[in-house]
Amino acid sequence: MALAVALAGTMALVPNTPARAAGALEMDMEAPAIIGFAVGMMPDYRGSDDYTMGLAPIFRYSFHGQERYVQLLANELSVNLLDDKMFRFGPVLNYHFGRTDDVDDEKVSRMAEIDDTIEGGAFFDIVWADAAERRERFILGAKFYQDLGGESDGLQANISARYWHPVAKRVDLNVSAGALYQNDDYANHYFGVNAENVGSSALPFFTADGGMNEYYMVLGGIYYLDQHWLMMAGVRGSVITGDPADSPLVDQQGDATQWISGLGVGYAF
Repeated sequence: MALAVALAGTMALVPNTPARAAGALEMDMEAPAIIGFAVGMMPDYRGSDDYTMGLAPIFRYSFHGQERYVQLLANELSVNLLDDKMFRFGPVLNYHFGRTDDVDDEKVSRMAEIDDTIEGGAFFDIVWADAAERRERFILGAKFYQDLGGESDGLQANISARYWHPVAKRVDLNVSAGALYQNDDYANHYFGVNAENVGSSALPFFTADGGMNEYYMVLGGIYYLDQHWLMMAGVRGSVITGDPADSPLVDQQGDATQWISGLGVGYAF
């Protein structure tokens, strides 16, 4: 699994309006883009208690004089189609990493592999920003993805609340919380154990139903080094619940409590 999964979940690693947010440092307000990368730590697979490191890209381009943007956040590409200060809406593509046989857990590594796939969907945000200080903002968001690659044929969705607050001229802090939903196809594909995927793992058979199956919180921050350079950091803690928490992959071989952390650097121009 790559850091991409971590960044897609922690959103705290990049500001929602990077060029404009840095304007308090007298950055060129016409600078529309940010590019960078992040390194981080995340579970071997969702529900694992083994961790791995990864590297992921960050890119965002805001169209001149508009609220519309294109954003690549690790494995997730999104496009805001609305030129509106309060509402954001657009398509999203997600590269969903599977589960290979090189995971650290001996039993899980002997299960059938799960291939990578592409998911497509949409996102919608409502943004309340301080007119005098746009770095101060509260965002309610929803996002859904449908498997397009024929791997699980499942659907997952994410609802979130994100709050950004400038605590100093050069520092913004973020606190976020959210919940993840998966339908039956998704939950059983990634957490179920059956005759088709058990391999030689000897794990007990298990069928996972969908539902609101994970709850998370994020703490993150941005430090503006100068007019162009910034550093980003975030940590995400979550708890897997429902049927996936009872899966042998989690209950016996892994851990329902999951941690993801990352540190990145960006350049705005």
